[in-house]
Amino acid sequence: MLKKFFKYIKFGVILVVFGIIAFFGLYIYALITPKPDINKARSYYLYDKDSELVFNNNDEWISLDNISDYLINATIYTEDKKFYKHNGFDFLRIIKAVYVNLLSGSKKEGASTITQQYARNLFLNFDKTWKRKFDEAKLALELECHYKKGEILEGYLNTINYGGVFGIENASKYYFGKSASELNLAEATMLAGIPKSPSTYSPLINPEKAKKRQSLILSILLKNKVISESDYDEALNYELIFKSLEDEDGLNAVMYYQDAVMNELKSLKEIPSTFLETGGLKIYTSLNLKGQKELEANVKEVLKDNELETAAILMDPNTGGVKALVGGKDYNKSEYNRAISAKRQVGSTMKPFLYYAALENGFTASTTFTSEQTTFTFSNKDTYSPKNYNEKYGNKPISMATAISYSENIYAVKTHLFLGEDTLINMARRVGITSKLDKVPSLALGTSEISMLEMAGGYATFANEGYKI
Repeated sequence: MLKKFFKYIKFGVILVVFGIIAFFGLYIYALITPKPDINKARSYYLYDKDSELVFNNNDEWISLDNISDYLINATIYTEDKKFYKHNGFDFLRIIKAVYVNLLSGSKKEGASTITQQYARNLFLNFDKTWKRKFDEAKLALELECHYKKGEILEGYLNTINYGGVFGIENASKYYFGKSASELNLAEATMLAGIPKSPSTYSPLINPEKAKKRQSLILSILLKNKVISESDYDEALNYELIFKSLEDEDGLNAVMYYQDAVMNELKSLKEIPSTFLETGGLKIYTSLNLKGQKELEANVKEVLKDNELETAAILMDPNTGGVKALVGGKDYNKSEYNRAISAKRQVGSTMKPFLYYAALENGFTASTTFTSEQTTFTFSNKDTYSPKNYNEKYGNKPISMATAISYSENIYAVKTHLFLGEDTLINMARRVGITSKLDKVPSLALGTSEISMLEMAGGYATFANEGYKI
């Protein structure tokens, strides 16, 4: 055990020494690099199909002088106590984090400074790769070399994630209906607790955990003599009143559309992997604002008192453009975009692709197979016994037209096997479905998992008279 302990210590020392050498090398590099443009970096403007501005992620920028001192102090003492003393990295904190994580065998403790977090927010993604960490370190040093601490802190507070709401001014208005300059101690410490884990500490999602986080921040401020005991007690017992969750414009779900756009943007080779070189982007989309509002209103009405999640897509079959998209019931509670990221078994919605392939291979609407309880036996002696809904069968030959109208499973599997299992897979690929499809008899019944966006594109091909756009 002792030998293992010293091994960890040795590894930690080597890592720290290497880190110091790398730091000075990067520092010299940062000094000679051009000043990064943080006012335009990662800024973007989202336009709808009529070229009307829908979203601007920098529309509520507020200067540091106008942000509540309570919020500033709560952020610094919680996130980076030595912010005004380090050059982008807190080496003692890094050593402590390495030591704690080595002993625990996990990554319980982090050591990112405000500057590092801001660099990540500005120009990078959140992939946990060594390249991303190196880029983050390089950008953090560039920020420290070319900008004052106040400018870095101001930028950080204007870009950080407060539970699906970015920037302190946006967050303050969203949660409390007031400017960040008007936040009291209780409100400021509640908001300051969210960025550590927005989905965990949002007071609208987990009020109990958010309250515990606020209590911890208040105790940190008290311990550092930033506030008095009476301030602590008053803030802890202050009744916070949150602004109504209802989105007046009915555009809460447009955030899902925006995320889908940004996801697609990453796949375009013409756009750099970071926005550092772009100086801001104007993005013109196929969004139909009226359709988006109606789609979201329908979701809210149908699933108003239901715990189920959902997703929906409105696509123009003539262009393939997504006109509206809902990735979940409430973006503030879950940013996971089910419309583009979730894959589910598609069930009988797979059958039209099968029957289209059958028509291409000589079937007609009157082609018959017998509808009866059937067990299929294969050459390797495996068997498969599909069932109809409610186990009802015609017990006689039925046509393809009848099979479609009753969503007949036996007919579908017989068709699938008759054509050959590759036929349905090839048809799915032709209409734009790229998900993994298992070459099995049950594929005809939709047992493979496919995303909603792919299925919408596949059906749009039918609506567009067979042309995939």
